[in-house]
Amino acid sequence: MKLLKRVPIKYWIWAALIIALLLYVTLRLDISTLDRGAATAVAQANVGAVKVEKGLAELPNEADFKTVAQSGELELKLDAKTGHFNVLDKRNGNIWRSYPDPERWSKETQEGIWRTHLRSPVMLRYIDLTGKVTQPKETNLLEEQGKIIDVASIDGGFKLTFDMPSKQFTIPIEVKVEKDSIVTRIIDSGIKEGSLSLIWIRLYPFLGADHSYGQEGYLFIPDGSGALIPYREHNTNVNRIYQEPVYGTDVSFKANDDPQSRNPIMMPVFGAKSGDKGFLTIIEDGAEMTDVVASPSGVFSGYNWITAQQNYRSTYKQVTNEQKNRFFITYNKKERFTGDRSVRYVMLDKPKANYVGMGERYRQYLMDAHKMQPLKPKNSTKLPMSVSLVGAERENGLITDRYLKATTTADAMKIVQRLYGLGVDNMTVNYMGWAKGGYSDYGAPLPVDSRLGGDKGMKQFIDFAHTLDIPVYLDTNYMFNNTNAGSYNKRQNGLRDLGGTVLKSIVSLGHIEKVLTKDISYYNELGADGITLGTVGFSPVEGLGRSVNSDYNTNYPLSREESRKKQQELLQKVKDADLDIRGNRSSIFAVPYMSTVESLIDDYSYDSFSETSIPFIQIALHGLVNYTSSFINERDEYQKQFLRDLEYGSAPSFVFIYENAEDFKNANELHLYSPDFRSWETQAVQEYQRLNEALGDVQNKFIVNHRQLAPEVKETTYQGGKRIIVNYGPTTYSSGGITVKPLDYLIVKGGTAP
Repeated sequence: MKLLKRVPIKYWIWAALIIALLLYVTLRLDISTLDRGAATAVAQANVGAVKVEKGLAELPNEADFKTVAQSGELELKLDAKTGHFNVLDKRNGNIWRSYPDPERWSKETQEGIWRTHLRSPVMLRYIDLTGKVTQPKETNLLEEQGKIIDVASIDGGFKLTFDMPSKQFTIPIEVKVEKDSIVTRIIDSGIKEGSLSLIWIRLYPFLGADHSYGQEGYLFIPDGSGALIPYREHNTNVNRIYQEPVYGTDVSFKANDDPQSRNPIMMPVFGAKSGDKGFLTIIEDGAEMTDVVASPSGVFSGYNWITAQQNYRSTYKQVTNEQKNRFFITYNKKERFTGDRSVRYVMLDKPKANYVGMGERYRQYLMDAHKMQPLKPKNSTKLPMSVSLVGAERENGLITDRYLKATTTADAMKIVQRLYGLGVDNMTVNYMGWAKGGYSDYGAPLPVDSRLGGDKGMKQFIDFAHTLDIPVYLDTNYMFNNTNAGSYNKRQNGLRDLGGTVLKSIVSLGHIEKVLTKDISYYNELGADGITLGTVGFSPVEGLGRSVNSDYNTNYPLSREESRKKQQELLQKVKDADLDIRGNRSSIFAVPYMSTVESLIDDYSYDSFSETSIPFIQIALHGLVNYTSSFINERDEYQKQFLRDLEYGSAPSFVFIYENAEDFKNANELHLYSPDFRSWETQAVQEYQRLNEALGDVQNKFIVNHRQLAPEVKETTYQGGKRIIVNYGPTTYSSGGITVKPLDYLIVKGGTAP
């Protein structure tokens, strides 16, 4: 005390002034050039899990949000204290928040960490890999009493950093407004880890989250062609959520060999509708390392929510003894998945706040971002009929396999000539199983098998087809190689997982590039119009243009993102050689390079929480690219699947062989049950005529509406007003002068929907 009394009062005054100045400078450094109104709210805000009164006090204060950027459609506001934002849609007055709807918060009963998850702008999962492996743990900014630092304005929005010293994690982000969209970005170069390792981040996971009561709504998930999870007030299914990786599971990180029960995601989108509000989300940068996660109310909270989970590590199988199948599951501590992660939230105007509006907006996105153009059909009134012909296949034998010759090049001429004579003058031929060992031989083992006619016979067939203006494609599965064709060596050219194990017969994309470069000249010499990318093989979801896998083969190392880019390069190489490409079950990243997608999925996975499939991908693609569904003559429920083709706008597709039809029931890979051409030719022509009457003149038209008229009655509307109504039910549907018999359809040309 005596020492303190000796200090003159003026020095205390100067010390106070210096401290005040330092605080002011710190404030200015933190807020940078942020909008002044938002900047004055906070410099470094501690937003930890402090005790607050239950209710709205837990959520951001609406008065603390200050405008930081605007577009013609949207106004973006930031609360610098919490890191949350809200968006005013100037077209309709809708307000979107990066946290749960406050009007429903009073009814939220969730306690514990999930209550802070709901309120936090960022969630994450981490693991301690420094010593003995422990279980991953989840946390969030609030739970860790983290800070919002480095808040600043940027062109079109703001940036800030989530700092969690307790876990030594630093996560910088940006949020921008672009026309009708809000784009969030995690800046990879600024992410910091300490002794703990990031597994995933969910940024603003509860944007648009809403309770079910008092409104109609649903979550749109990219399952199959698209599916809806309806909002339900008293949800009895409280144990399951939807979570799937975009473009399917990376086989290099697949920890088990269990079969996949759900359809893999082929398009990086999801969305939600709450009353007359709706948004579509498009995962942009980093989609290959992203999971779509959707939770109906009653699982983790009373809110329905859907988000993009950005993955930074994944488990993988480290094999210790391949012969004895000994291994352990672990994470890679040294490396994480890199690259910025951006997600676009498209706010829909009220008339478009539904899954049709989402599909239409995604179509526009494909046209703007990927330069897809409206379809220009060869014949504006006749559908192209896809005819797949199987040259040969194999059947497993005790000593040697049996060769099943099915359709020679001379037989192919007969089939095409017969169909053409019966009136199918607009068709495309896809020749399958032309290699030495038939359909089950993978890896483009050139040339055409001599038992089918050889190269000479194939060229004669192609020349004949061209006299009828019919294009011919050669079907090849490049993703696998079980023949050692193209100088393939499993150890040198096979795809390897993170543990160094060669995976089945999957080929490294670097080796495929070498093979494809040589094969392109061969296809051109034969006169083929292009190639069809086969996918049926060791796994129904693997194939060029379909699956995306990391590769740890040191000869051709690729990240998952690089794998997607490399496939696009290969497809462009084919196009540059004046060869057309037909895909098969293709993912959306490959579709802009294709004229047709065979076997485009038209169903969903029948999860207990999702209610129905929707033609989302068909709404997005119809009028931009041709597509078919499954082979008509291989259907399980013939009439219902015919109606599904009408509802979804799918062009007809058949698979035929000329002889030995019975043998194909026991074939190695291609199990066909009704492929005999002579048994099908009359019915195939009749089926084509029915589909052509309904869809021929709208093949290049966009789908502008799709709706359910009754529990088992659906209606699809095209540009110009043409409507196709299908009745899947057992009773006649009648309404507004419209009558549709059971398991039947009705074509309404033009006019307004009743």
